[in-house]
Amino acid sequence: MATAPDYKNIPHSHRLPASHREVQRTFTKLSRQSLVSLAQQWLSKKNRDFCKPYLLGDRNDAEDDDDDELYEPAQSYEELQEAYRVLAARKGGRREVLDRILEGDWRTGISMYQLATAEIQYLLDHPNALRWTAKRLTRIPNARSAITDMEVTNDSDHLPRFQAQTFMSNLARELTPLMKAHYLITRIKTSPMTLLRVYIHDSPYSTEASLAVDTSSSTDSAKSVFFVWPNGSPFVYSSLATLTGQVVGDEARHLRDIVQQAIPKAFSRPSARYQLTSTNFTTKSLDALLTYRGPGKSNAAAGGWSIFQDHSFSQNALDFITTQKGDGQEKHAVDKASSNGVTKPGPGRPKRAAEPTETPEAKRRKEVAAGRFGTSAQPDDGQGLERVEIRIDDAFPSVPGADRNQQEADTSTTDAQASNRTRRGRPSILDRTVEDLQDIQNEEGWVPEVRVTFQGSHVFAGIRQLVEEGIVDGEKMPGWMTGEAGVTVGAVRQGRIRSKQGVPGV
Repeated sequence: MATAPDYKNIPHSHRLPASHREVQRTFTKLSRQSLVSLAQQWLSKKNRDFCKPYLLGDRNDAEDDDDDELYEPAQSYEELQEAYRVLAARKGGRREVLDRILEGDWRTGISMYQLATAEIQYLLDHPNALRWTAKRLTRIPNARSAITDMEVTNDSDHLPRFQAQTFMSNLARELTPLMKAHYLITRIKTSPMTLLRVYIHDSPYSTEASLAVDTSSSTDSAKSVFFVWPNGSPFVYSSLATLTGQVVGDEARHLRDIVQQAIPKAFSRPSARYQLTSTNFTTKSLDALLTYRGPGKSNAAAGGWSIFQDHSFSQNALDFITTQKGDGQEKHAVDKASSNGVTKPGPGRPKRAAEPTETPEAKRRKEVAAGRFGTSAQPDDGQGLERVEIRIDDAFPSVPGADRNQQEADTSTTDAQASNRTRRGRPSILDRTVEDLQDIQNEEGWVPEVRVTFQGSHVFAGIRQLVEEGIVDGEKMPGWMTGEAGVTVGAVRQGRIRSKQGVPGV
């Protein structure tokens, strides 16, 4: 007898077996401290309705003679809270706490709320575990309303008011006819952001029985997707992959895209419609996202301009020339006074000054790097970008025999584009579109297919070190190499990142 599909979302109280693939994969990655902290959180009074543990009163008559159980069930919540306080106070292994949770206190199953909080805890413990992309929430122009200047109007004119309960109700209404999902939205206390976790269950049923089916051979049966809203920012961060080690199939990507398309609809209302537009910014670091796409960072004030966004001046930033000159004179006077003071003998001071350890050329290169990068691109700032991809759209410099080279260029450009179309795998955002090819044909000269990729733990900090070492000319270096464009994927023409519809990129 077939069961009719339901139109309900998955509640917090629905449980997965402790041996389920999703439960084992998530809980085995958590540290001892995180496991104890989560258990204490689940045992609090506000979470007891959907984090119910296995207590002594839940034991039935058939289990009275079971002598094989490893953990004796507690009699009350207070006893369990005291047990985990003891575990938190003393040292021990992670496996001890993990076994007690899965085989003891929550042996009957892990609720969807518990699984969600465990995944969020892992994300907080490992902020570089996921790859994020930043998208901007923009208002769709309405032909009936007057067009206003977005640069001078109040943000409240084009940004929706974020109310979690209303937003979640609208989002569930958009997604329920398409999929079954579990939602958890929470405000992160340690960072200025709100996080939404969506557990996508590709099934027409939202019962515990359908959740408990563990199809280990399928990678698309369930999926966790994360979205982050920085406080006071028009940007939304979305995860591009699940937790480390989980394979992402095409069907799961499609379901994730459906959720992403529903987010602006949940913000929209009859008088204001919104959409998510790409910002060509992808990274694993949430701190880097807050730096480049956080509150007040929509103008891409990075690179040398970072001195204005981090309040490096004690005076008005508009008085840049006077302030810079005054600061330079004061710094020179302090350096001169300190150097004079070091040469004087006295208690606790050397009798002669130490010999300079760097040459004037090295000092000059560091000053140039400081001027080009400002306060950004420091190796230990925690804001590193792991990969930056650039396509060069400038024409090749003219050389003797230009007519012959021009004929060869047309063939080379066509062959390169044809090879890109026949390339296996997912298309790259740097592949030239039809409009790009038309622009190239209008250029005077040959435009080769040149792509530059910088990869490392902190790309722009590495470029800054290359400038300080004299490997890269800091004075002739283009501005996009300092990170001031604020993108990780872009096309360069005449030394600048191209912009389309106000968004820098390709």
